[in-house]
Amino acid sequence: MTDNQQGTTIADFLKNFPFSDKRDRQAYVLNEICTAFASDYRYILLEAPTGFGKSPVAVAVALTLGSSYICTSTKDLQTQYSRDFPYFKVAKGMNNFPCLVKEDFIKNDTYRCGACVSDNVNECYHTTVEHGPCMSNESFKDSGCKYRTFLKNYKVSNKGTTNENVFIDSDTKNYYQKEYSQWLHLENLKDQRRAWMPCEYFDQLNAALTSSHSIFNYSNFLALLPNKKVLPQRKLLVLDEGHLLETEIVKHRGVFISKKRWKRYIPNLKMIDYGYDDIEKWIDFLIELETQMLDLIGNSSMVESLSISRRVKYNWINDTTSKLRSKNKKRVVGASEIFESDEEIAEKYGENLSKRSSSIGDELAVEAIRDTERLTRAINNILSNTKNWIVSEIRKENYEIVRIELKPLDVSPYCKDIFEKCTKTLIMSATILDSKEFCRNVGLTSNDVKFIQVDSDFPLQNRPIYPMSIAYLNFNNLQLQEVKTKISRAIDNLMTLHRNHKGIIHTTSYEQLNFIKENISQANVRRLLVTDPEIQRDDVIAEHTNSIKPTVLISPSFHMGLDLKDALSRFQIITKVPYPNKSDRWTDAKRKMDEEWYYWQTALKLIQGYGRSVRSKEDWAKTYVLDSAFGYFVRKNRNILPDWFTQAIQGRL
Repeated sequence: MTDNQQGTTIADFLKNFPFSDKRDRQAYVLNEICTAFASDYRYILLEAPTGFGKSPVAVAVALTLGSSYICTSTKDLQTQYSRDFPYFKVAKGMNNFPCLVKEDFIKNDTYRCGACVSDNVNECYHTTVEHGPCMSNESFKDSGCKYRTFLKNYKVSNKGTTNENVFIDSDTKNYYQKEYSQWLHLENLKDQRRAWMPCEYFDQLNAALTSSHSIFNYSNFLALLPNKKVLPQRKLLVLDEGHLLETEIVKHRGVFISKKRWKRYIPNLKMIDYGYDDIEKWIDFLIELETQMLDLIGNSSMVESLSISRRVKYNWINDTTSKLRSKNKKRVVGASEIFESDEEIAEKYGENLSKRSSSIGDELAVEAIRDTERLTRAINNILSNTKNWIVSEIRKENYEIVRIELKPLDVSPYCKDIFEKCTKTLIMSATILDSKEFCRNVGLTSNDVKFIQVDSDFPLQNRPIYPMSIAYLNFNNLQLQEVKTKISRAIDNLMTLHRNHKGIIHTTSYEQLNFIKENISQANVRRLLVTDPEIQRDDVIAEHTNSIKPTVLISPSFHMGLDLKDALSRFQIITKVPYPNKSDRWTDAKRKMDEEWYYWQTALKLIQGYGRSVRSKEDWAKTYVLDSAFGYFVRKNRNILPDWFTQAIQGRL
């Protein structure tokens, strides 16, 4: 048994369970986790269905071990954790909080944005802390902004308990009030704040980092990961919605260059089409773009140091005149070298925020520095193993490239640093499904991982699945008018059958969505709440939740992270078995590397979609699957589909 777990018993885990009542199955899982830790397992995979209560189990483990980071997939889940467990502190990103300095100017009617050159606050998207003067203006750096607080200002009482309190003491508050009252920034304001208040962003971040337990979303956690001083090691890392880990890492590590965004820095930006197969020319393009950006933000000295570093580490020579390369000598660099480089990059760009001499405005420079830092990190990642990267998208408008995107195929080199952040790791999801595939995907050895699987105890009669077998919905068939008409007619009939119920329709594309919308009865069209990329997801969900009418959500993107409990959904329609889109180059490359991954991802999406509507033992909803391929998929993949799912299928397949 390791030092961290010496003396820890199942009684400790049960004692720290955050609610007065615990279910037998939760006690069973805590016992399994305790036994696994005692057996020196470092990693726990917990697959438990919707409604099991994974969060209180994670909290019990965190409280027992004493310190933790919890990662969730959305800000909504962060809020849910903090509401249920207020002694766990949430850390959200800068873009969630208004900049108080900018608010001062807005209230004073003297606001003008340096990024979009607008004085209309309703048109400006740069009023959050992300674009605040503390990020760009030397006079507001560090203690120059009197709203900003620091880690050293925070104290803790009852540390490590459910009564833990993180606070700024009265002496420090009085100091800030005095400094604030003498602040030059306030002198020219007509309406001044009467009392000092801390910047909301830094206040919640510092409180989270001071506390024993912090709750991040994946994007924020991954962004802070290179900074070991900000994120010191703790006892437990909880990865909630763990099936999304690969997706989140690809999103964080991938790089896309949008002409619209980057032309703000380089108006004459040229993007030449090097095709999908010549990644080395795209690397040259990225390095040339990086060189221009470093010069623009006043950090041209980094160009030479990066060139030397890349020549030594990756044997890569970027020379636009001779294009010298030594392809046969390139080597794959270990993960430790990649991440050491990450930290160095973060430090160099951090220094640049305060020591730059930029040829662009302060507020735009903040975004330019962040974009360039991410670009530098991506270039190094690509150079470390060019075969692991793919040009996933080249988008054109009027024959001109407007966007390119590169993504890593194997994310396991980037997972090591995540797993090393804490002594123990608990990965939770309703859909691990295939533990060996999951472990292979994130670089874990399955023998080092304890897999705990819990069946659903929701009554089968409350969650039936009806295979409708309307048509085989492969790509070619979906182009046929006859097939699309059959789908629309079936959906129209099912909506009429459930005329008094709210529900949800899962499509696999917006093209499908639009055809359905245009080919069902007007009475049912009026019930539809449609999503599209331009409409905020939260707005649509709120309208559905608050409506007294039997509204029906329809979307290709609502299969995860949506809680439609009780009357919010009494029926759901899955139009097509949700195979990942093979026309996407990244997806197709992953499929060719590992076909099991492809079917595993399909099963994940299918079962996640099924789980949107029945959220408790007392809840009920009917699920209809229109695709005739559903039966084949279930038969082929029965080994990874949980029994509680297949047992709900009505009739023979």
